[in-house]
Amino acid sequence: MIIRLRTAFFIFLGLITAWFIYAERAILSPFLLAAIFAYIFNPVINFFSNKIKLPRGLSVIIIYLVIVGSIIYVGTLLTTRVIQESSYFGGNIQNLREITRHQINTLPEFVRPYLADLVSSVENLRFTPTASLIEFFPQAFTGIFNFFVFVFAGFYFLKEGRGMFDKILNFVPNDYKLELEILFRKINAVLSEYLRGQLLLIVIMAVFLFIPLEILRVKFALIISIFSGVAELVPLIGPLIAASAAVAAVYFSGTTAYGFSTIQIVLIVLLIYFLTRQIQDYFITPHVMGRIVKLHPLVILFAVIAGGHIGGILGIIVAVPIAAVIKILLEFSLDKINAQG
Repeated sequence: MIIRLRTAFFIFLGLITAWFIYAERAILSPFLLAAIFAYIFNPVINFFSNKIKLPRGLSVIIIYLVIVGSIIYVGTLLTTRVIQESSYFGGNIQNLREITRHQINTLPEFVRPYLADLVSSVENLRFTPTASLIEFFPQAFTGIFNFFVFVFAGFYFLKEGRGMFDKILNFVPNDYKLELEILFRKINAVLSEYLRGQLLLIVIMAVFLFIPLEILRVKFALIISIFSGVAELVPLIGPLIAASAAVAAVYFSGTTAYGFSTIQIVLIVLLIYFLTRQIQDYFITPHVMGRIVKLHPLVILFAVIAGGHIGGILGIIVAVPIAAVIKILLEFSLDKINAQG
């Protein structure tokens, strides 16, 4: 009877926790981002504290300082180029409109009316400064507040992450402690490997795309490459959106180089994205990511759509690792049921 009451209590506690997380999902973003940050940098903190014997809190502060310094340094190198591309894009909107109309006229006649209507709809949008300013200040305050929550939560996740789990284990009956710790280790391994692997893939993808796009003198090459790298966070759908955005940027900006026409540059860019995708899927991803999540592509697609519906952009980003965790929990539960049967 005691075991049944304990089981019922933990089931009830789990349901209440799940309901609370869903109900308050709007405030969870900085905490989730802090947890992701902690998973990525936890091995570095472990190295400083275990090998160099530095206090864990001091190790976290050093990592924070190194990250801030790296962001400032890299930002200084990239900001000039990004500002130039952004300024060029913003200052040539009218030229872009004319180029777009010209490019539309070169397309088959049956698609011209639809694209012309789309361009007209975009041109008819109006910017409302007063309303935007009214909305800006609360959003800016919320963003600043969330940033400080992220920094604070990330510090304590890195400093006391293991201790937090040990405190949770103290509330678990002794009969379940070992099993729960094994389960946690499996989940921790999948999440940490997935997140660090995903971060490395973003960098690799951005670099692999920037080099050929820069050689082809594609306008906005740096912005396109960075966007394509970040789009890797969204499985299946992200790379398609990134390739579509790159093709649209090349086509409607009228990019030409080395005697190639705009259409030929578009085809070359498509080929670059296709080859990069093949190299990543068949050579890089298996080595970097291995078979970490072990999920069917349809399950991944469903998880991404469901994550976007529940949590927006952040839900899309964390959908796959959460699906992998659910898979581990289901496998663990089925093993327990089969063992008892």
